[in-house]
Amino acid sequence: MIKIGCCLNMIALNEPKIGNEAIPLFAKLGYDYIELPLAQVMDLSEEKFRELLSTIRTEGIPMEACNNFFPASVRLTGENARLDKSIEYVKAATERAAAMGAKIVVLGSSGAKNIPPNFPYESARVQLKELLVNIQDIVKPLGITIALEPLNTKESNFITSAAEALALARELSLDNVKLLVDYYHMRMENEDLTIIQEIGKDLRHTHIASKEGRLFPKPGDDENYREFFDLLKASAYDGRISVEGYSKDLAADAAVSLKLLQEKSLQ
Repeated sequence: MIKIGCCLNMIALNEPKIGNEAIPLFAKLGYDYIELPLAQVMDLSEEKFRELLSTIRTEGIPMEACNNFFPASVRLTGENARLDKSIEYVKAATERAAAMGAKIVVLGSSGAKNIPPNFPYESARVQLKELLVNIQDIVKPLGITIALEPLNTKESNFITSAAEALALARELSLDNVKLLVDYYHMRMENEDLTIIQEIGKDLRHTHIASKEGRLFPKPGDDENYREFFDLLKASAYDGRISVEGYSKDLAADAAVSLKLLQEKSLQ
């Protein structure tokens, strides 16, 4: 059965925009898990990180996925990319992710991954492939899978479609580097949702929000969530789906979205 969670950084109020202040709400509402931003978690001192771990354990809601893998300061492509520095960051970040209980770490990270002006696309692709091969060896013993996230072209210029991400993942054929599909980004790019069936067993994680305003999903918001869930079911997907959207009334929106997504997952 698909688990329903939420990316808390999108509705975070306090610096460093982790969203941990919202953990009690999502635990109370009955969400299956929370998803926290790893780059922001890495900004915490060791003391603050221990406090975050305590909050997660006290509230009783699992932290099963992390988004925002890399900060923009860790360049993954271009002349300033340094593999040794990236790997150093990955080791520290995935150690914290594992300590929180993460099974999935999402690699969208447009600020770190975007290709600089006049830098060759194929060279950037080689850089990312080399990084992912090295990441595989780090995360596999931790039981973590990296989920490549295609972002829309208003946010990124590299890995902007599920087809592009799938080609890269299949070329690498790594056990712990797979794919994420994000309903919002696919809608922004008018990408055919049926590629979900082609991705099949390589799909490891999903995000969802409305196209208009990137809001929490609601009934009657002119989105075809039914098709999205039908395609997930046809692909035998039984992983996680995280709401990754904004809200002006978090308690109300979170409750409505949970009910909607639970209904769609069961239909």
